[in-house]
Amino acid sequence: MLHTAHRVATKGWGDLDPAYVVMLPALLLRMIHNQIWISLSRYQMARRKNVIVDRSIEFEQVDRESSVLYRDDQIIFNGLEFYLAYAMIPNVRLLPVWRTDGAIITVLLHMGPVEFLYYWFHRALHHHFLYSRYHSHHHASIVTEPIT
Repeated sequence: MLHTAHRVATKGWGDLDPAYVVMLPALLLRMIHNQIWISLSRYQMARRKNVIVDRSIEFEQVDRESSVLYRDDQIIFNGLEFYLAYAMIPNVRLLPVWRTDGAIITVLLHMGPVEFLYYWFHRALHHHFLYSRYHSHHHASIVTEPIT
């Protein structure tokens, strides 16, 4: 955002790249989207209908899951990643905004190898060496929420 403001201040609105303008609102929409799902799940839990575990959520879990470790760092990192990729890789500007064949390939890759690898990596995290060091934090959340 500062880069965009500096660019407008020094070169004017005519030289403004729309991709830089869209990055911050896209990240804000992602944060709002995450918060909507978290709020809806907590509302459902407060109503006590269709709950998986008959326990209420504790402050420690909310604090742990709302920490920078989970949600905020990932969104900030993605913003930096998008900005740096767009600023440093010249051919990124030539990529089309939408391609149907690319969307289909993405869905197929996600349904096939990505889910397969995710399952086996998650199984590996249950090995005692990795579980005690990394994965036990995930299982500390008893009441399930979208973030867990």
